[in-house]
Amino acid sequence: MRFSPLEAVLLVAAVAFFLNLLWEVLHSMLYDWDRPPLVNDVYRFIPRITGFATLLDAVWIACIVLINAARAGGFDWIYAPGVADYITVAACGFASAVLIELIAVRFTMWSYHRRMPLVFGMGLSPLVQLALTGCASLYIVSALVFR
Repeated sequence: MRFSPLEAVLLVAAVAFFLNLLWEVLHSMLYDWDRPPLVNDVYRFIPRITGFATLLDAVWIACIVLINAARAGGFDWIYAPGVADYITVAACGFASAVLIELIAVRFTMWSYHRRMPLVFGMGLSPLVQLALTGCASLYIVSALVFR
């Protein structure tokens, strides 16, 4: 069964949502939830992780898929991504993560826990997140759904 380009992008975004939800929950211990603006309260943690961070990650990855479609000249690549497609998704994911982290650090949108490995003052886990979950989402959908 062949999916439309919109359905394909939405499938990648849906898988990205669940992979990023898992990532966000697992790496949440690397943030300092006792320092504002984060609040150590489950009723604020859940909406922040699911409603804000995870949804935004899935939207970013959908946008990255669209960027790669523009680079590739269409959506045929999404059914059997090649090395260039994965490199583009990873590079765009990493660049997006750097931009997000720079803004977050500059405007103190969150604080890292002492356990968070830092690279140039930015958290390592969020720096690699979009690149890895973007490529994994694309792989899962192309390998398990489209083949």
